[in-house]
Amino acid sequence: MRLAIGGGATLLVGMGIGRFSYTPLIPAIILDGALTAAEAGYIGAFNLGGYLIGALAVPFLRRRYRALPVLKAALLISLVCLVASIFPFGFLWLVWWRTLVGITVAVLMIYSLALVTTSVPGDCLGKATGVVFTGVGVAILLSGTLVPGLLAFGLEAAWTGLAVVGAIGVALGWWGLAVARDAPVPAHDPPPPADWASTRLVTAQGLFAVGLVPHSIYWVDYVARGLELGMGQGGVQWVLVGVGAVGGTYLCGWLADRVGFASALVLVFSVLAVGIAIPVLIPTQGMLIASSLIFGAQPGLSAVISGRARQVVGAQDMPHVWRRMVLSVGISQTVSGYALVALFNATGSYTHVFLIGGAAMALGAVFSLPIWDRR
Repeated sequence: MRLAIGGGATLLVGMGIGRFSYTPLIPAIILDGALTAAEAGYIGAFNLGGYLIGALAVPFLRRRYRALPVLKAALLISLVCLVASIFPFGFLWLVWWRTLVGITVAVLMIYSLALVTTSVPGDCLGKATGVVFTGVGVAILLSGTLVPGLLAFGLEAAWTGLAVVGAIGVALGWWGLAVARDAPVPAHDPPPPADWASTRLVTAQGLFAVGLVPHSIYWVDYVARGLELGMGQGGVQWVLVGVGAVGGTYLCGWLADRVGFASALVLVFSVLAVGIAIPVLIPTQGMLIASSLIFGAQPGLSAVISGRARQVVGAQDMPHVWRRMVLSVGISQTVSGYALVALFNATGSYTHVFLIGGAAMALGAVFSLPIWDRR
């Protein structure tokens, strides 16, 4: 459990604060005049592009360094990026630091998940991965709670609050990782050949990444500016995203332990598809709340699909396959991030962006259907 909490803290710093905390800041950044709407969107896309660079760098790191020093270094670099974001030095400054933290997010994701999933007993796999991804939800909940209040004191105050949360996460991560037994640097650790089952999971993970882009960049902006409900309502919806992430992530792990990872994966993909598309089709208050809670639970899909990957390929090959899945995420979200930002800038329409995200999740459910194999 201590190791799982440490893994959760690494994702709190990286995925939670390093990526998702930017979303509730976007409307305020635009309205404050710090960035244009196009620049704010592209900074989000650069953060996604950094994720791809990090995934590509992992094989180089694994051949040369032990896992724990890499994890700890990535945590510290992430914290530096959060602190640097406080300073209002414009578009290019934020591009650099948001790209760099995107790189560390990928490193933290690959190493922490591989460490936890290869260390826990099989009957605790769902709970352990659920605890790890709950870190993302806690960060989203904290950012949604803190950012609206801190924005009353200015953008710098909001960035500072997020950096403080990141510092706490770094300390907690170091505490949790202290119980891990670090493996030696592999002299020769060839990846397993790709088979149909693992390739489907890699593809489904890439589609999952496409589906996340609309909410990751435009959700609070859609509520605050698109529906003209204001920053207050945007902040409320982001708090609900955090609530969904904290509760939904553990629920997904529990569900996988009860009904099996294969069935749980299809179910979670299907629910996410509806939750992402429905707020632009039926923009009522109830549908906005449902969408926030459902999207918030999305780290649970990562918990389920990582557990399913271990079942398919085994503990020994899990780090290699998980890297392929993270690389699939990096490629998919980089391409779709820039494409969907460009689509929004060209059309000004949130509808197309969110419907594409929902369709990607639905296709992910199709690729996850257990009828493709009998494992």
